[in-house]
Amino acid sequence: MLDEKVIEILKHEGPATFATHGTDGIHMAATWNSYVEVVDDSYLLIPAGHLNKTQRNVEEGSDVQMIVASKDVKGLQGKGAGFLLKGNARFEESGAVFDKMKSRFSWTRSVMVFNIKEVTELT
Repeated sequence: MLDEKVIEILKHEGPATFATHGTDGIHMAATWNSYVEVVDDSYLLIPAGHLNKTQRNVEEGSDVQMIVASKDVKGLQGKGAGFLLKGNARFEESGAVFDKMKSRFSWTRSVMVFNIKEVTELT
């Protein structure tokens, strides 16, 4: 599901921005591309130091939309590529996935496991 360009984008530093929806509307949050770990072609791991509202929205059933981009990766119209990733997520606060991310990022309090269902290259 993940295009090779998405994986290439995540190798370049930049913001990885995502949105959820809760009772008070849309909530936007972000992390850095270098914090995102690709598990396979449909799962990403994102360490959460805060992201409390994002976690609450996900636990209440919100889907997740995420944009990753880099001006250093060739896109559809020249320099610069971006993708919209849509799917659902869960947060893990213990276990192997949590321990793995906690060992990389000591500030991790939880890990968002993002299950990608749809990938669209942006123009």
